[in-house]
Amino acid sequence: MDSSDLLTSLADDFASVVPAVDKEAEHDRWQAGIGPFEEDRQVEMLREAVDGDTSYFIKTEAPYLDGGQRVDLFTESEVIGIPVEVKLLRFRYDNGNIDPNSFSKVFSPFPERTTSTLLTDAQKLYEAGFEEMGGLLGLYYEPVDESYERMSPEAIAEKFALDVNYWYDFEVETRNVAHFDGLRHPVHQQGAIITWEIVDST
Repeated sequence: MDSSDLLTSLADDFASVVPAVDKEAEHDRWQAGIGPFEEDRQVEMLREAVDGDTSYFIKTEAPYLDGGQRVDLFTESEVIGIPVEVKLLRFRYDNGNIDPNSFSKVFSPFPERTTSTLLTDAQKLYEAGFEEMGGLLGLYYEPVDESYERMSPEAIAEKFALDVNYWYDFEVETRNVAHFDGLRHPVHQQGAIITWEIVDST
């Protein structure tokens, strides 16, 4: 299993357990379902759901090589280990209104002191010095009647790859868009686990 296979499997495995996790997910503040939960809690719920049922291991909050920040996931098979940064791709609030800040949280190339975006996470991984350059994982949610066609998971996957190529001297390639549906939340009704692999453009 190489890095591409591992990122493909990670998306498939996470997507396969989302409906089951969704059935049990109850938020104290928002409507029922996995969709309203914050990124770190969703990652932990999905990791726990696949634990022991994959051909690889998943660690959360693994340290970067410099000992400073921590990578969201570190996936490791018998032959390869890949750092993976995760971002919640949720563009609507609990009530269905568009979150005006959600787009920049994903696609902004400008690093902030307290937060990172999917783009800046890609740069951080590329420069981190891991043996494998790593990957990105997006937790994408949408209503079944999403009115913006260009907000489909496939469109988001394509746009992110184009943006990385525009801003940086490396590339990402989409490895998987693994769909799920039938969720309980009236807005976050379906979605996909998207994975990208960082590749050197030289």
